[in-house]
Amino acid sequence: MSPLSPGTQTSLEALARDVAACAGVKVAAVWVADEAARTLAVAAAAGDDAGSLPLVTLAYSLGGVGWVAANRQALEVADVFTDPRFVGLDWRQIHGLSSFFGLPLVIQDRLHGVLALDGPAPITLTAAQRDQLADLATRAATLLDDAHRQEEARRQEAALAASHAEVAARVREMSALITVAGVLGTTTDLPEGLRLICREVARLTAADTAAAYLLDRQRNEAFPVAGYRIPEEVRKGLAGARMPLGDTRFADTLFAERRVVWSDDAPHDPRFANSFFLRFPHRSCVLIPLVAKTNVSGVVHLVWWTQARPLSVSEAALLQAIGQQAGVLLDNARLFEAERRAEALRAATSLANAAAHEINNPLSIIVGNLQMLERASGPDPSRRIARALDAAARIEEIVRRMSHITRLENVEDRGHLPPMLDLRRSSDAPPPSDAP
Repeated sequence: MSPLSPGTQTSLEALARDVAACAGVKVAAVWVADEAARTLAVAAAAGDDAGSLPLVTLAYSLGGVGWVAANRQALEVADVFTDPRFVGLDWRQIHGLSSFFGLPLVIQDRLHGVLALDGPAPITLTAAQRDQLADLATRAATLLDDAHRQEEARRQEAALAASHAEVAARVREMSALITVAGVLGTTTDLPEGLRLICREVARLTAADTAAAYLLDRQRNEAFPVAGYRIPEEVRKGLAGARMPLGDTRFADTLFAERRVVWSDDAPHDPRFANSFFLRFPHRSCVLIPLVAKTNVSGVVHLVWWTQARPLSVSEAALLQAIGQQAGVLLDNARLFEAERRAEALRAATSLANAAAHEINNPLSIIVGNLQMLERASGPDPSRRIARALDAAARIEEIVRRMSHITRLENVEDRGHLPPMLDLRRSSDAPPPSDAP
């Protein structure tokens, strides 16, 4: 049983004094019972030798007090030194306490404790004393019963509060998962989708800031693409920032094992002792892997700038699940981008084939006539005709390439001019792939 309240303790001490005075004994004690553990402990004591009473915990059936508790019966013993139920008699010998009188404190079949009296001579009580002692025992049982009920009420309130908190947490978690799922179904805009996911995860965990990064495996680095509640001074620094993956000590856990990484003391955590985190110092952080199929393609970085924020096992598991959901967004964005490029390629190819067909017919006529003029003309006109034929050959090459476009490659370094298709690169054989 939990410690008694100060009010209950004071009342029991006063009651013990009344018992000692009523029975005329040297020691009167109220022992409180723990039914679950089947043990007894002194709650209050009074009398000349009460201060020396050993504050031990007794098991049921141990000594006279334990016997009263186990059997729920009163016990009167004139000489405890001849009764085998009593053990540890040193204290009684020192204080000359040879007699014992015990009453069980029971209400509605629940044992709350034992009222124990100890004296130097057989305890003889008049009928009036016994009635008064019975009333005092009832008062003691009532006090302990009230204390038990109050404790039970506090326990139930605590359990209810914990249950409400657990339900609220589960509701927040489900809301976060549903929101993330909604993002996956409503947008293929990768930066906007990642921003919405950052917002939801930051709200869920009360993080100060959330940022999303994509991985560039060729350069072995991560670069920011979206964020939520990013301070202005940090936003400026992140604009061109890169996180070198080789400079981190958590790479294996995050990228190979695909597990959440966190720290509630990042400045003193050797895993975060790298150039990137030194640029943006903060107290606590969580890194969530965004798993697309089986590979980590991105990271959501949660930051608490000054607060020490530990992460529970259940929170880590939830964030792991959100990271896997968010990875679907990366897959969808890639598929959408691939489909968009394929559609653009189909449109460009269709246009190029149509243009090639329309150009090729009159070009054939021009080339044929130029060739006949070249054979019929003298030296000077033939040079001009030769240049015209060369130009026609170039047009033929362009038309041929227009008919063999396999991908879309733009001309590089166009400055402020609009994008323009690089016809040669778009129709050349594709370079060999590095993928296995």
